[in-house]
Amino acid sequence: MTSLNSLNEILEAVKNCKKCKFYKFREKTVFGEGKDDASVMLIGLSPGKKENLTGRLFIGPSGIFLNELLQLAKINRELLYITNIIKCHAHTYSIGQKEITTCSIYLDKQLEIVKPKVIIPLGSIATQYILGKYNLPKKRISKIHGRLFKASIGDLFNTGRDIKIIPMFHPAAALRTPELVELIKKDWQELYKEL
Repeated sequence: MTSLNSLNEILEAVKNCKKCKFYKFREKTVFGEGKDDASVMLIGLSPGKKENLTGRLFIGPSGIFLNELLQLAKINRELLYITNIIKCHAHTYSIGQKEITTCSIYLDKQLEIVKPKVIIPLGSIATQYILGKYNLPKKRISKIHGRLFKASIGDLFNTGRDIKIIPMFHPAAALRTPELVELIKKDWQELYKEL
């Protein structure tokens, strides 16, 4: 894995990956999109059905809501880097720690190359992974959504700088739980002030 020094090299590795059962459901590789030097990175969990068919991220119903949220935060989607922890569609299987551990090596390389100043993990699993990665206390998304955390990444990237981590509810949470819609919108409006 240390030989993966560019996003294209990681993409090729993901296209050929068979390390977990999800590769069997891969129609198109859903890797990441956006600027390779973006200052803000959004990280979701895994691609949905539409994403699996097209290879694009957040284009289904949750993607439509995400675009609305980005507008609330005055963030241009084209200036972001967006990816998921899991690169293949999970079909009907639940995602466990084994799959997260297996696939997160690709995400870690993406983080190393893009070097974002702000990471916005979307949803509980992405939040727990990112907080753990940066040695921050893990807390439930319902308790920390919209809050700013800072982590030193000097040891990871040899840059000696802090990175901002702002966990957010996954846009799909609003589709499953409509009473969260206004809370999620408020978080993204507040996000504008942090950025």
